[in-house]
Amino acid sequence: MRYTFFHLMGLAVLFLNKLRYGLQGYREPRPFAPTDVKRAIAYDRNVVDQWLKALHDYTGETVDGKVILELGPGAELGTALFLLDRGAQRYVTVDANRLIDQTPHRFYEELLSELDHASEIQPELEKTLSGNDNRIKYVVDSTFDLTKLPKQETNLVVSQAAFEHFSDVENTIKQLGHAVKSGGVLIAEVDTMTHTGVLRGRDPLNIYRYSNFLYRLAQFSGIPNRLRPAHYKSLLEQNGWYNVEVIPLQTMAKEDVECIRPQLAKPFQREGTQMHILTFLLRATKR
Repeated sequence: MRYTFFHLMGLAVLFLNKLRYGLQGYREPRPFAPTDVKRAIAYDRNVVDQWLKALHDYTGETVDGKVILELGPGAELGTALFLLDRGAQRYVTVDANRLIDQTPHRFYEELLSELDHASEIQPELEKTLSGNDNRIKYVVDSTFDLTKLPKQETNLVVSQAAFEHFSDVENTIKQLGHAVKSGGVLIAEVDTMTHTGVLRGRDPLNIYRYSNFLYRLAQFSGIPNRLRPAHYKSLLEQNGWYNVEVIPLQTMAKEDVECIRPQLAKPFQREGTQMHILTFLLRATKR
């Protein structure tokens, strides 16, 4: 009975989201508003700290002098400011939707007050917000075409809970080959859980309950793509990346997964799907 409830509730949420995003577009990349300034700044600082630690643990390097590409930055450019403050040479980001207009200017005022190199970074931010970017380049492209970026300029690709929203991950990874230098590194956190808050804690595998046919019917911009960790690893290796690591961050007890597994759609009932991994860190190097 409990599983029937989650199945029906999750299905209702999927179709409600399809209707909502169809009417207003994709506008909520995070579970809090960009007007919640202190929370947004703390979130961005934590994300950048995690990227830098993951990079150092993987290569021993820092971001000093690097050209960084972020995929799907969300509603503001806080990560850009933190990365430039830590020594990055240039920051480029691509998003399918222009979301930064939601962010109040006081967010940037407060964030800049915390930076060591604010006097150098503030003019770069103002150029970007006025459409005249230089060290901070903000690209909005509904087709998310990375081949429009300069060829093999990027040293480091970063992403925070964005890959799971890409409708064609294979194409995105192929196109990264155009933008990233040989020896460039990818650091990405991927969130494979159900994203709806009311279900996320109680039924984190809810989106895997539905057949591919039913899930396609509920398709909307930004819907989680349901790719599993091994699929990401395979796609990277097939497209010229090596030393690919999948590091679980949040996991579900395997005994709990086994209780739920018979209720999942057939493609996700197989043992190799690693359904116990809810979020993970992806690290890889470009040949």
